[in-house]
Amino acid sequence: MSITREGIWAALPNTARGQTTHLSYDAKNDRIAYAAGKSIFIRPVEEPEKARQFTGHLSLATVATFAPSGFYIASGDESGNVKIWDTMGDDLIVKGEYQVINGRINDIAWDADSQRVIAVGDGKERYGHAFTWDSGNTVGEISGHSAQINAVAIRPVRPYRAATVADDSALVFYHGPPFRFDSSVRGNHTNFVRDVKYSPDGVHLVSVGSDRNIVVYDGKTGEFLKKIGQGEHQGGIYAVSWVDNEKFVTSSGDATVKLWNVTSGELLKTWTFEKTLENHQVGVVATKKYIISLSFSGNLNYLTEDSEEAVKIIRGHQKSITASLVSEQELYTGSYDGRISKWDLKTGAATYEKAHENLVIGFTFSQGSIYTTGWDDKLQTLDSSLVAEIPSQPKGVSSNDEITTVLTEEAIIAYKKDVVEFTTKLNSTATAIGTSADYVAVGFQNNALSVYSAKDGSKLFDLPSGRSAPSCIAFSPNGIYLAVGDVSGKIVLYNIETKETVTSRWAFHTGRINSIEWNEDNNHVVSGSLDTNIIIYQVEKPMKNIKFLNAHKDGVNTVQWISSTEIVSGGNDATVKKWSIKY
Repeated sequence: MSITREGIWAALPNTARGQTTHLSYDAKNDRIAYAAGKSIFIRPVEEPEKARQFTGHLSLATVATFAPSGFYIASGDESGNVKIWDTMGDDLIVKGEYQVINGRINDIAWDADSQRVIAVGDGKERYGHAFTWDSGNTVGEISGHSAQINAVAIRPVRPYRAATVADDSALVFYHGPPFRFDSSVRGNHTNFVRDVKYSPDGVHLVSVGSDRNIVVYDGKTGEFLKKIGQGEHQGGIYAVSWVDNEKFVTSSGDATVKLWNVTSGELLKTWTFEKTLENHQVGVVATKKYIISLSFSGNLNYLTEDSEEAVKIIRGHQKSITASLVSEQELYTGSYDGRISKWDLKTGAATYEKAHENLVIGFTFSQGSIYTTGWDDKLQTLDSSLVAEIPSQPKGVSSNDEITTVLTEEAIIAYKKDVVEFTTKLNSTATAIGTSADYVAVGFQNNALSVYSAKDGSKLFDLPSGRSAPSCIAFSPNGIYLAVGDVSGKIVLYNIETKETVTSRWAFHTGRINSIEWNEDNNHVVSGSLDTNIIIYQVEKPMKNIKFLNAHKDGVNTVQWISSTEIVSGGNDATVKKWSIKY
């Protein structure tokens, strides 16, 4: 008996207003890497659904950069830690860990030998550090700036040079190794400088900034050569990436990505997105076949030189996934920011549905329609053809073929489509709800568990209380069993017909139960918990279970059956994972 991970449908990159998100490309293996939440994801360019996840950071990850060899990644986080780890093995083993600065790491660069690393950011005592990846020995000093450093680049050919750009609107040029201050170039930018990159042959160096300027320098001496494209971008420029020795691309807050020729300064092509905040282009990286730009919404846009718009868009979630529902061959997921994604279960490709304005509480299927509810106090169908206002913040949602029941702290509200069928006031603070054809079960903060009629909402009976407050309730498809998970990680199984406890031995989780889902055979239950684990239980053999530990970084929020041998889960890492089960 085992659970095997079949696929990782990765979270989208972290984005923030006015901040560049650096993407990294490994040309040898044609894959990109980026930071999302506390994780780093590696995704093949051609098959982005076949992602790999590194979960070694304890703080919010900020940047990941491939070594030129492709064997290692250096990744940084908000607390100033840089981790060097192996990208080729399945275990993604950490090779080195260094506290570089005591603040956010903004960017990391490797030298062409894949030996030396420069990490820069917003430190209190210094803004950057140069060191060897294997031993952490210092190989120079990063100095010359008076504000946080936003980006760093190392010349990819000998003699090595390095350049850093910062919020003090300066570019500092270094000789090395060991890297030491050579010159500070000021006056070319009038605002924050966001990104800097060397051409592959090391001849040119380009910096871009919030002042919409693109500045070209000599790659060997650091001398200012020219400005190009003045007045072309209508918003601050966030990122730059070289396509080849002559051409580079820039991405901007004006929702465009532009392709330039460095020698002539000519604008070769512009890709334009709809001018909304979601489409601010805050990152860009050139790959063999595509130019991949990053929207503020997290979408990864695949652009080609002969296309006017994105030939492919990678969608998903940036925030914790809080709810899900499997319907035929599609998976619907909702996240903390209100976004609702529809996934193809075969390909892992996602599209967006009409969103909530806030956290998505749950999905449910009733009367032929999929309903969602969220903290914007709305119950609505996916296409928003039916919208019902909920009088107070919902705690849970459940349904049978006739009604959809929404739980608030004080009441059960049953809807038939968007019309209230009945409302039952509750005497205590409610925490969880489950609905079958005949019953509505409600758990309370005082650990009580009560059962109401699904016809008129009248109270029928109480079930034996657990030791902790229920956090998740699920009826079996045949309506006989009721599984109740609580905040301490225990699941109690009741027989609703005899009103007796079948087993209280399902106590293998160590944290709050966030999701319980029954299989169609009425014998298997899958649970997801804050303790990051997924466990499958059997009704007939209560002490037998199948575990997968550390399924999601920081907790599993939702689990669903696809078939009797497949499940899908979502968690606080904003990632969807598909699993196969062997009994």
